[in-house]
Amino acid sequence: MRISVHNGRCHRYGVCQAEAPEVFQLDQDGRLRYEARPDADQAAQVRMAARCCPMQAIDLRGDAR
Repeated sequence: MRISVHNGRCHRYGVCQAEAPEVFQLDQDGRLRYEARPDADQAAQVRMAARCCPMQAIDLRGDAR
């Protein structure tokens, strides 16, 4: 699985961080950091984060590695 985030759409609400905190983190400056290729055991949380994103800014491609 590969993650990409559309920065123009992302409003940094933190929903992704709440759903998959090991993959998505908002830093102290409010910037989103994320693991572009998460582990297979994180796939369910990543999919939930993408579904729950209010701005639909998370794009997922491929299967979990």
